[in-house]
Amino acid sequence: MSTSPTATSAEGNGSSGRADQAETLTRLIDTWFPCPEVDEAVGTPAGSGLSEKALFTWFASRPIAQARAAVLCSLLRDTPENRSDVQAAVLQGEKAAMLRLRTRITEQYGAKPPVVLDIFSGRGIISLEATRAGATAVGTDLSPVATLAGRLLADYPLRDWSAEPPLPYGLPADIPEEEPKSSLASSRPRETAVNAQIGLKGLVGERRLLIDVRAILAEVGRRVADLVLPLYLGKPELEGMVPWASLWAVTIPCDGCSRRFPLIGSMVLRHPYARTNDAGQALELIVDGQTWRPRVKDGLPQQQPTFSAPVGKRGKSARCPFPNCGHVHNLDVIKAKGFADQYADAMLAVAEVDPETNRKIFRPPLPAEVAAAALAEDLTPTSLFQELKGCPNEAIPKTAGVDARQYGYLTYGSLMNSRQAVLFSTTAKVIAELYRELCEVVSHDYAGALCSYAASNIARQLRRATRGSRKESRGKPNGSEQNRVYSGDVFTNQSTIAHAFDYIEAGPGEGPGTWCSVSSSLSNALRKVLLENRFTTPPARLRRASAVALPFRDATVDVIVTDPPYYDMIAYADSSDLSYVWFKRALREAVPDLFDGSLDGKDGLQDKAEEIIVKGRGAKGHGDHRTRDFYESMLARSFAEARRVLKANGHMTVIFGHSDPEAWKRLLAALADAGFVVTSSWPSRTETAVTGVATISVTVSIGARVAPPNRPIGIAAQVDAEVINQVKTCCRTWDRDGLALEDQLMASYGAALQLVGRYSKVITPDGASVSLEHYMTLARRAVRDAVALRLDESPLEIFDPHTRLAIFWHEVHGRIDVPKGEARFFAQSDALRIEDLRGRILTETKAGYRLRHDDPGQLTPASSTYEVVRGMAASWPGGTDAAAACLTAAERIPTDAQVWALVDWLATKLPTSDSVAVALAAVKRNRASIQATAAIGGTNHIAATPLSLFEESS
Repeated sequence: MSTSPTATSAEGNGSSGRADQAETLTRLIDTWFPCPEVDEAVGTPAGSGLSEKALFTWFASRPIAQARAAVLCSLLRDTPENRSDVQAAVLQGEKAAMLRLRTRITEQYGAKPPVVLDIFSGRGIISLEATRAGATAVGTDLSPVATLAGRLLADYPLRDWSAEPPLPYGLPADIPEEEPKSSLASSRPRETAVNAQIGLKGLVGERRLLIDVRAILAEVGRRVADLVLPLYLGKPELEGMVPWASLWAVTIPCDGCSRRFPLIGSMVLRHPYARTNDAGQALELIVDGQTWRPRVKDGLPQQQPTFSAPVGKRGKSARCPFPNCGHVHNLDVIKAKGFADQYADAMLAVAEVDPETNRKIFRPPLPAEVAAAALAEDLTPTSLFQELKGCPNEAIPKTAGVDARQYGYLTYGSLMNSRQAVLFSTTAKVIAELYRELCEVVSHDYAGALCSYAASNIARQLRRATRGSRKESRGKPNGSEQNRVYSGDVFTNQSTIAHAFDYIEAGPGEGPGTWCSVSSSLSNALRKVLLENRFTTPPARLRRASAVALPFRDATVDVIVTDPPYYDMIAYADSSDLSYVWFKRALREAVPDLFDGSLDGKDGLQDKAEEIIVKGRGAKGHGDHRTRDFYESMLARSFAEARRVLKANGHMTVIFGHSDPEAWKRLLAALADAGFVVTSSWPSRTETAVTGVATISVTVSIGARVAPPNRPIGIAAQVDAEVINQVKTCCRTWDRDGLALEDQLMASYGAALQLVGRYSKVITPDGASVSLEHYMTLARRAVRDAVALRLDESPLEIFDPHTRLAIFWHEVHGRIDVPKGEARFFAQSDALRIEDLRGRILTETKAGYRLRHDDPGQLTPASSTYEVVRGMAASWPGGTDAAAACLTAAERIPTDAQVWALVDWLATKLPTSDSVAVALAAVKRNRASIQATAAIGGTNHIAATPLSLFEESS
């Protein structure tokens, strides 16, 4: 797809100064983007980037396919060969296509590779794709945790470590090894020489990194297990096997009888599974006098949980299980007990792996196991660094999104019980010690890289091993589904850390959430990343820096591709502070530029003074500075910095997604204020399948270039006409290229703003400036008009605004739910408010809004044509008189062309089996009778009958 470029083509890299501002190289991103290929690829393992994401968990992770498309389209000229190869590289990851594209990039930019900068680099996925494209990749992020994530993905795997001396752990560097079956079963991993099995033959440098990371992970696991083993005692008859996990619950004293009881949200341990004759397991509380004890039984639960909400009601409460008590404690009382330090942890069950069936089974804890765990309460975890306590004592901010804080758990160390605190503190200390040992054998850089991978494993394990990690019992009570058991993720979404009074504690053995398990996942992810790095490419340079103060000289960057924070969706620093406090303890010496404490805020956590987000969850009431005004001003400053470092003929691509039109307007306004001209906008359906952000389903790659100097002033009427013509022209091309109608709506912003960018500003006859919002709305309206919807002989423009919206909504979305932000966009296209549409045209749902097709209720002369037609369909069970009464009530002439055109159109658009379509088909067949009845005013009793008395037919 192509539009008329607004810039002159220029070959080569161009001057690094500003003298060549008039010459701008038109890139693919300006005129074309592989939207269908990205949409398809993000649903595949290769295109989704799941392997890269598994290497280190970050938030709102960008899919590989979209990052690759954005980088390539921002670098390359628009030629048929480049389009074809970009499609193959994005959709299939074709190596030959990538090689050809790398060659053309070299030819296009000369001997010196182009510099690609990501100013919000996150986990480094854009930087990784820039290196794969043959560019010099640079990434910056305010978060030290994000910066480390970027290095793990796009820096360390691309270095050649083959000259490093062999490690004193594990196998020789030239012999790959299998994953250890257990870090406790042997002091060293099992040895094997199967290069082909791990798929790294011929990749000498990369193979070395993978082998040594595996060796370090195994060494950490072995040392930690040896140190903490006294706190975990297995069953003697199983030769000292350490349980996979333990199930715990917080106990409180009852206000009715003063006896302690546990807060348990579910009595299910394992659902039954009929296929394997597994009856499942359930938990019971045996009450004996003043005490209780847990019992594990086969089958379904026979007792109710002690902490739950009444059936059909919201709001949990705790009921004392002791006979003759049953006192109920509401949530406020439970919270107060936490702040009064009345909570105590109690072990409910122990999880093992049955050696015969390999099934995860539960049993009551042995007295020796309870006593062993209690030893941790008297231990004070130590750190290798005197200025840091072994267990993090950094306070959890009120606005951090950590649910446990509202129950009195006020520090990050308190998010785990005593034994967990010892386990993690020991792990961090072992990694810090290993770094000092490694520095005597290998280079400091390599030692830091290896320990960084080990520390990142702490972050992976933290997600499955704090008070928020619920036991996940998959399956159903009727035994119809497989009944696997997992440790749940503490993140309920990407900005909230959950809390559970009953939680699962993964130990140092084997099973979900254990060091052994997460080590295996990390190794597999690293292996896949190394295999994808098929070309010899310099590593990306990832550094911690603020986007409003970039550490680069003026006009030194060829291309900026970045994915800025999505307004108020994710609190990146708050969410990653859980990892940060542990990284400071493990990597203080290994990665001093990120974790030596110099980057701490006043609270000892990540410095958030310049974090560009809008902080929700009631943060405003706590004085949090991350407001909407702050976000807008800081985003504008970051784009101004991008403008400063970008070459005059450079391009910037911004990937953004949000359901709120206000967020879009602010982003586009920030680009314009920073001196950029938007040249394109290309939608991709990436979010729900990859990042888990449920509030949006589409992100948009927005192309921009530095605004040329001395732009004229535009006259509103003339520019409006140009925009409408431009968008309609683009629509014809988009149709040929198969771009979906809803995607054309988003792509229209770029087409419109590219033209508006020719002018320094656009003014009305009275001298007022026209807003960007006006052209966003005008672009959408042009797309709507360009689809040339015709209803019989009636063009869409002659219908009332409510009907126009309903017709276009049906054309784009049919009967699916549409997010509220997108619904507001639709309303604005016809100068309507969502309040004008709610109830009359749209019905509000949990997911957003849906177009109504049912009975509209009583019709009046103010009713829209769409409501009249719905009324006729709903009244059809009453026959021709009832349908005619709709025309009479709305004071429409019997032959109203708009009514009958819409009846015909809607009947053909709905499935033939749809009840509304069936009714409208009958209305069409009886058109003459209905018109004749309406012509004489209808029957009085029918005309006076409310439509709601007729049967709904939607």
